[in-house]
Amino acid sequence: MSVYSLVAALHVVVAILGVGPLAALTLMTRRPPLTPGGARPLPPEAALRAFLRLLRLSQVSLGVMLATGAALIALVHGAYGHQRWMMLSVALFLLLGAGTGLVQRQLKRALAVADVLPVEQAHRMLVALCVLVVLIAWLMEAKPF
Repeated sequence: MSVYSLVAALHVVVAILGVGPLAALTLMTRRPPLTPGGARPLPPEAALRAFLRLLRLSQVSLGVMLATGAALIALVHGAYGHQRWMMLSVALFLLLGAGTGLVQRQLKRALAVADVLPVEQAHRMLVALCVLVVLIAWLMEAKPF
């Protein structure tokens, strides 16, 4: 097995194990049904802290993916680095990383102010991040331009 194959395998494994929790967080932060009193319940503090730990796992994984992705480009002597689909993928990837920081801020705000609104905002951001992940994966696989 070549170095390129090993790095590519690591890149894919980290993507699956590290970015997968973003989809889980999207489902877990979904707006809960209304209670009989009409107010939306705030997830328990333990759940919010677990959400933050999962998000941190994704953030660390994104850092590893950035490193392995750069290594893959270096191993092919920059052959993909000048392709438009790769440049767009990298830009979207950086946006994905920034988005996880914004979600983290919203979840921390939910812990601090004990309000459900930041959790709902985090959920909307997580949906957008999942769309970004799908778009990045498509660009990497299809190499459309």
